[in-house]
Amino acid sequence: MPVAVPFRPPAARLLAVVAACGLAMLSVPLAYAQDPVSSEIEPQPSGTVALGSRSLGFGEAVPFRGNHDEVTITVPVPQGLTPTSLDGVVDLPGNVGRAWIDVESAGRSLGRVELPGAPAANAPVSIPLAGAELTEQAVAVTLRTTLVPLDDICPADWTGRSLNFRDVRAVYRGTPANPTVVADFLPPVLQQLHLYLPGDPSSAESAAAVDLGAAVVAYYGAQPVRVDVRRLPDDQLTPTSVDGPFDRSIVLRENGTAATELIPAPSGAPALRLTGDDRTLLNQSRLITSQVASVAVEARATAGSMDHPPILAPTSTTLRGLGQSNLSSTTHGRVAVALGLDQTRLGRASDTVRVNLQGTYTPLPSTQNGLISVTAGDRQIASWAAEPSGVIDRWIDVPNDALRRVTTLTVALQTTGATNQCGLEQPVTLSIDPNSEVTSEPSGTPHPGGFEALPQSLLPTVDVAGTVGGFDDTARAVAVVTGLQSLTTVELDPNWVSLDEAVDSQKPAIFIAADGNLPDGVPLPLASTENATLELTDPGTEGSTTVTFGAPVDFASLQTAFDGTRQVVVAGSTGVPGELDRTLEWLRAEPDRWAALNGDVLFTAATRDPVELSLPGTGNSPSSSGVSTTVSWVLGVAGILLLAGIVIAAALVVRHRRSRPLPR
Repeated sequence: MPVAVPFRPPAARLLAVVAACGLAMLSVPLAYAQDPVSSEIEPQPSGTVALGSRSLGFGEAVPFRGNHDEVTITVPVPQGLTPTSLDGVVDLPGNVGRAWIDVESAGRSLGRVELPGAPAANAPVSIPLAGAELTEQAVAVTLRTTLVPLDDICPADWTGRSLNFRDVRAVYRGTPANPTVVADFLPPVLQQLHLYLPGDPSSAESAAAVDLGAAVVAYYGAQPVRVDVRRLPDDQLTPTSVDGPFDRSIVLRENGTAATELIPAPSGAPALRLTGDDRTLLNQSRLITSQVASVAVEARATAGSMDHPPILAPTSTTLRGLGQSNLSSTTHGRVAVALGLDQTRLGRASDTVRVNLQGTYTPLPSTQNGLISVTAGDRQIASWAAEPSGVIDRWIDVPNDALRRVTTLTVALQTTGATNQCGLEQPVTLSIDPNSEVTSEPSGTPHPGGFEALPQSLLPTVDVAGTVGGFDDTARAVAVVTGLQSLTTVELDPNWVSLDEAVDSQKPAIFIAADGNLPDGVPLPLASTENATLELTDPGTEGSTTVTFGAPVDFASLQTAFDGTRQVVVAGSTGVPGELDRTLEWLRAEPDRWAALNGDVLFTAATRDPVELSLPGTGNSPSSSGVSTTVSWVLGVAGILLLAGIVIAAALVVRHRRSRPLPR
């Protein structure tokens, strides 16, 4: 992150500041050591299987609010398995005398689970699933929590610190069944997908791999599916790996016969082989995640034309259209409902976002007053006094600078005034109508910028190209596209094209430039130029900043920029492809790392962990000291490189100009 420093012209002082700034930045680095990818299949007695909450798409924990709350959890059920329980641990707030969870499925009670009284932390709990209704390879269970305070104690509001159900795992009985028809190839839970390509893939094979990787990640939504590309041995049509019950392998080969067929394996799950020519192979890759896949009830099928449906970007939609449906909360004192405004569901990068907020709340007695507030993130954007009618009908304007990839609007009602005896207080319910209208306009400049402009700025279609092409660039493209796809459930539409076509196009583009030969005309915030110089371009001021070193600096990076017309993403290096591969592997080693990016550059120097860097916003002007805030950004980079053992031999040069040549 940028660090403001006073301007001190003498070179010796400047170099001292560079080192100090770098040390300060690295004291709280973004990166951690590269983490191994671990399976969430937990060891169990014979005949049982347990899957962790991350594999199931739950996240780390299931939180509850207030004294009474309910949450519905959908548990996927692989073929051959029967769900028996949801096991985990609970944490309870203080002053709880008794607590329990009622479990229901399809209106039928599955049981009541008594919880220990406070203080309780890490208390084991098992939620029964036996008898839950199975629908489309999943069971939906509703958990209703009740917390009763200790005798003679009136607890403080438990809204923000109620029961927390964490370390959740679903336990099943049985043995996972292997698919026997194309329709069952993708299981309800998928942890890894291996895409097999020839050592020198054709453009059709590369296009199918990139498209299929994005489609599968979108298909599984919140489940973190790891997709990798593997080399198929020469003249071989079957994969070499043995897949576990929650892994799958797909072979992609271009030939004259269009087909999608299962390949029997001597052990483990069968693989899937997709074949076709430059027109039909892509159709086969789209079959297995399409709505018509369920009718492919044989071991072999052939897909016809399966073009992506267009992603609509209407100027008007509703909260329900943005995936928001359960928008009600009941508690005492302060009641709040959170709304998610997802720009990818708006179909584009957007601005001028407005919400016609409609809803109701419990009318307050004459002895109480109330204040309704609306916040975007931590920023309050509207407030008004509660009215006796208990009706909400207001237009809320969301400032452009408050927008995020997913902007969380929190509508809250805070009550004040006289209270009754503890336990006799009337709870307050706040409900927001999911049919509340949301309007927006296309954004000329993404709000926000940088990595948080992704992937909405890549809609509706994005070109993908490599400077070299072939197997390695395809594998890197799959890693970037699937990482971006993990940020949204809206399916991206990546098109593998030639490098020249991607450069000349007006469409958003992803470039893979592991060899460092990025063509002119592709903007980069950070680039290496002649004479061992790093150059940084501030798009807001059309200025550039350079740092010159005593020796050439090799690095890899993932960068994004808006060039005034389109968004581009560049995964590249200064001719050190191994460092780029290490950067991409670091990103996918932990599912949350892509979502955590919010700068403009992910920078990796040799032997160093990746570090995220941010350019100033487009509206920033030079600081009062007379130096653009870009300078402190550069000083941080220089400090990082100093710690990597690179000696700075020349002073920093800051200049402003209208254009600059881009390095090849």
